[in-house]
Amino acid sequence: MSLYRTWRPKSFADLVGQDAVVRTLTHAIESGKLAHAYLFSGPRGSGKTSAAKILARCIDCAQGPTAHPDNTCENCVAMLNGTALDVLEIDAASNRGIDEIRALRESVKFAPSVMRMKVYIIDEAHMLTKEGANAFLKTLEEPPPHAVFILATTEPEKLPVTILSRCQRYAFRRISIPVMIERMREIATYEGITIDDNALATIAYRADGGLRDALTMLEQAAAFADGAVTAGTIELAFGATGRGFANELIDAVLARNASKALRIVEEASDAGTDMLVLVRSLIAQFRNLLVAKVDPELLARDLAPEDAARATERSADVGQPALIAALRVLSDAASLTRMGGNPRLELETALLKYVLSEDSAGVTLSPSKGADTVILSGVGSRSEPAQTKDRNAPPADLGSRAPSGRPAPVEKAPPAPVVSAAPPEKGSAAPADPVILSEAAKEAVILSGAANGREDEGPPEPPAPVAPTPRKPAAANVGPVTVQKVRAAWTNIRGKAEHERASLRAPLSGAMVHSVEDSTLLLKMRNKLELDILKPHIATLEAAITEVLGAKIKVRLETGSGGAAAPTSASEAAGNEAAESVDELFGYANERIK
Repeated sequence: MSLYRTWRPKSFADLVGQDAVVRTLTHAIESGKLAHAYLFSGPRGSGKTSAAKILARCIDCAQGPTAHPDNTCENCVAMLNGTALDVLEIDAASNRGIDEIRALRESVKFAPSVMRMKVYIIDEAHMLTKEGANAFLKTLEEPPPHAVFILATTEPEKLPVTILSRCQRYAFRRISIPVMIERMREIATYEGITIDDNALATIAYRADGGLRDALTMLEQAAAFADGAVTAGTIELAFGATGRGFANELIDAVLARNASKALRIVEEASDAGTDMLVLVRSLIAQFRNLLVAKVDPELLARDLAPEDAARATERSADVGQPALIAALRVLSDAASLTRMGGNPRLELETALLKYVLSEDSAGVTLSPSKGADTVILSGVGSRSEPAQTKDRNAPPADLGSRAPSGRPAPVEKAPPAPVVSAAPPEKGSAAPADPVILSEAAKEAVILSGAANGREDEGPPEPPAPVAPTPRKPAAANVGPVTVQKVRAAWTNIRGKAEHERASLRAPLSGAMVHSVEDSTLLLKMRNKLELDILKPHIATLEAAITEVLGAKIKVRLETGSGGAAAPTSASEAAGNEAAESVDELFGYANERIK
């Protein structure tokens, strides 16, 4: 018999990972407040059908109703063997029509033959047809006193609200990775299966919250290995998922090593890894880093303890803007792949776009060694109005304090916005970890803390607020505007236009800078729909171009292809001038790295 059947929970105490459901049902049974209809919803393998069978035994046990059926009485044994006449399990996927529901309605009228109550377990209830569901409504609303209905489904949103409103709903959660690992370890020990923790974690990640899937894979891996089961055994038995390559890629990307990242992608491709699966694994890894940056405790359910610790350690040296930028780039790559793009090409392009972009560096704030100095690094190029400091208002929190426990004071600086490192008042919303400053502030702000014991200096006087200095066009923008300059600045232009109107993100993401003639920029749009969306807001785009390039440019839109895609940074702009094909772009990127 399969492991998942052998180890199917026989009591609520054996039902792992569903503490809230178990507590509520146990209390209802003990207090005699049983409902006539229940709806168990949740992901596959989370214990819905097992809980329904346990509840049936609780109701019809010879010692019951009881929250702890003995599983040894005649009634319990009949239910465990599937021979009980008064407990009917119905598969709604194959009994979904109105005729089957009418037969059920007729059988409900008859009293139970042996047991206390009739229990109907309807699995995959969302598969009922509209007609069948309507025929079931009256019986479900007012069943005879000797009948109880338990519906189980993975997609409760597909059920009519008229059925949902007539049931007590219990939401089953995905079983957390640590709980699944511990349960598999217990079963493997009892069954004599030798398996290490890395292999257990690998199975748990593949199972995606379903313990039944995990036990099936454990049994198959044990048969495949014919000995000790390792993580390598899991990869050989079920194929590579890309988690190992994703971990290596994370290190290469955070180190901004483009050549190493491309080599890892090549190795993953040679190993037969699905590139779309690898992209999704990378997205999941960056998501874990972002969650670790915000609240490491949230990773406890999603990761094994050692993986959660590794994610927290990795996230310490990278800022939130960099992680968000990576998620956006990789999500775009996944979307393009699903729309028919070349998976490997989209992944490699996304990695190069992120690694070579100057805007992908995050904000890290940490005390330096030897001098209690707060370091501001990796500020992106996006500028916003600088914040001024009010003497009576609580200072903003930069997430760092002097080792003595006091806020790190700020040195006097030329007239410019000053940011303090003191925490916000209790009850106020803490500012986000990323800090975005204007160009003037980036040149003027100097953050430093006083050494321990220096109490002779009082807090610095805040400078008078100054108006934000208009951003000057870069030196490269002096002279006539060319298509190369527009392509080099396209990312900043897009960012400003999308900041003014978020609805422009979709059409601008597919727009291609084609040419610049007579102070008119020609943009090629992917289709007429995106052209129609962007057309009413050309003025917004022209204003963004003027702000970035310092010159007034008109914008003209056309549909079709033929232009070069706008690069996302000056590095890619130079690469586009030097090469027209993808292979040349990669060659250029490697030359830049060397």
